[in-house]
Amino acid sequence: MKRTLLAVAAAALLLAGQAGAQGLAGRLAPPEKEVIAIFEQAGMREVRPHVLTPAERIRIDAALAALPSLHRGILEKKLRRLSFVDGIPGHGTGLTSKVGDSGQFDITLRASLLAESLGDFLSTKERRLFGADGSGRIVTVEASGMDALGYVLLHEASHVVDSALGLSTAPGSPFVSGIWEERTVLAPSLSGSPAATTPFRRAPPVPLGRADEIYDALARTPFVSLYATAAAPEDVAELMTWHDIARPGGRLVTPLSDAAGKQIRRYEPLAFPAVKARMERVDRLLREAG
Repeated sequence: MKRTLLAVAAAALLLAGQAGAQGLAGRLAPPEKEVIAIFEQAGMREVRPHVLTPAERIRIDAALAALPSLHRGILEKKLRRLSFVDGIPGHGTGLTSKVGDSGQFDITLRASLLAESLGDFLSTKERRLFGADGSGRIVTVEASGMDALGYVLLHEASHVVDSALGLSTAPGSPFVSGIWEERTVLAPSLSGSPAATTPFRRAPPVPLGRADEIYDALARTPFVSLYATAAAPEDVAELMTWHDIARPGGRLVTPLSDAAGKQIRRYEPLAFPAVKARMERVDRLLREAG
């Protein structure tokens, strides 16, 4: 089968990275002051570099080793440093930042991820989208297949892969065609969806009583999560991250419960028809690049 241009480029970058491999764990270093300032702008307070314990370094090594080979190869070439910060959480959790015009990137993560489960992390993130309205609805995310560290690291690493391959920017890219017209501009067929009316799209919080309407709408889109609607790069990063979780043993479910805790709806984004079709595209890219 003829390899796509994206796959050829991915394979070339992967080999180039492997040829000069120094070990990703060797990129652990304190963050730049400019990076700390970005976390502060996102609402995090008392931001400071996190001093990693030996046990934490082992966990980070394992998370790096678990990245797809495409990601590891590109990071070997493109990643300058991986940093962790402490502080009182705001909205910032992970940050991928360009290092001037060098073509390299820094990835900085909130250190509290090292102690969070993926379900707790995603539930907290999702609940920020909704406002109490007396309905008593409860939104939860149940997830397995990796922990919060693995999820955020893979998401941020996917931004580097996206930048290297132009997955969200190249004209005619199959990852955005028919979905995104510009970086934050959705295609007309999706722009009017209730799924595009959350704070991730700079809209006000959604009343909890409308949660089922939002998730019903999401199920009719190609997005694996509401966060994916924020911008084309976030969409691609979410898609690639959840592709990894979709392997045997991985799970992503969003139950919606009433005030008494009784489940009234249950959403499985990995089973959404349009999401499944896009997962096949990611699978093809990773397979052909390898």
